[in-house]
Amino acid sequence: MVSKPLSSGAGNGRSATGRAAKAPHPTRELLLKTALTLLEHRLPHDITSDMVLNHSEISRGSLYHHFEDFSDLIEAALVCQFAEDVDGSIAMIAPAMAASKSAEDLLGHLSSVVDVTHGPDRRGHRFSRARLIAMSETNPRLAARLAAEQDRLTAAIADMIGTAQERGWMSREYDARSAAVLVQAYSLGKLVDDVSTQMIDSEAWNSLIKRLIRNVLF
Repeated sequence: MVSKPLSSGAGNGRSATGRAAKAPHPTRELLLKTALTLLEHRLPHDITSDMVLNHSEISRGSLYHHFEDFSDLIEAALVCQFAEDVDGSIAMIAPAMAASKSAEDLLGHLSSVVDVTHGPDRRGHRFSRARLIAMSETNPRLAARLAAEQDRLTAAIADMIGTAQERGWMSREYDARSAAVLVQAYSLGKLVDDVSTQMIDSEAWNSLIKRLIRNVLF
């Protein structure tokens, strides 16, 4: 699942302060990779320290040398998982801006992003993100880690919106960062339908979101 070095702070080899992160210790990296592999098939509270140690073949003493406690490891893995989602989102946003030559171009690219990010196959990602946010409410350590990645995603979206505003493609009547939060809010809000017994038509939902983008942001 993971082919790049992992850290418990921000993704893209960055620490929570924005500085280049030091290369992770091989043992720490293996523990994180093992926890991430287990998270592919289990919920966080279903994973035990014995599972991680048995799969990684690392001693308990080494685990507690690299992490404050077992929860520290799981939290770090969850934030790494979220960081990968952030990287994926940024990888869709950046080309949309780079390939656009006009407001209509940008709108077309963003419409394609909506089709991908709001699809039924993203249901698990929405649940994972909502779960992580809920866990951070009473966990300052996790909240600090999550905040660094959340800020990175919001900044990337806000930068794109700000650039589009400067080019005259998007309205200047709203704050770019507020708009970036709105974009994430309606994406995550699809969860309301994910837990419904009478689910709405995906095309109808996507059409509504595209109309919102056109009429509010442009």
